[in-house]
Amino acid sequence: MKKAKLVLANFDARIPNVSLRPKNLSTKVTVSCKMYDEVSCEKKTVKLLFTGVAAIDFRVNYFDNMIGAEVMGLYQIEDRSFVEKLVKDIFERRKEIYLLEGDYDYDENEPADMLNVMDLQGNFMREIDNYSAYIQNVDAGVYIIVAKDMQVIG
Repeated sequence: MKKAKLVLANFDARIPNVSLRPKNLSTKVTVSCKMYDEVSCEKKTVKLLFTGVAAIDFRVNYFDNMIGAEVMGLYQIEDRSFVEKLVKDIFERRKEIYLLEGDYDYDENEPADMLNVMDLQGNFMREIDNYSAYIQNVDAGVYIIVAKDMQVIG
């Protein structure tokens, strides 16, 4: 089992807004997060800014199931194998959905087929050690963002 470190203790992590700014290597994701501030004992809204985003995954559990929400924070996993597997799994799922939706002459044995190349220009794998997976359990499931950096604003 992979170990994660707590980077933000947000005990009531409701997410009313997520903003995605896709721009290749400069992709940014801003998550508005309602949280309970342990120091001031107040509820407040902060923004979590993720930069250098390589992958995003939302996994929704039945909306009436709170399992996992009690972990009470945003966690960071720096384990290279976890990050690499997550990004590859997202790529494979995206390819699978694309093939279900379209009429594409796909050859799984052809290395040059676009659908067989996860990292077209080699940018991600060359920089993989600079990425972390940021994980937040919420009432309905979990979101995971693979990014180079994360800042708390507000």
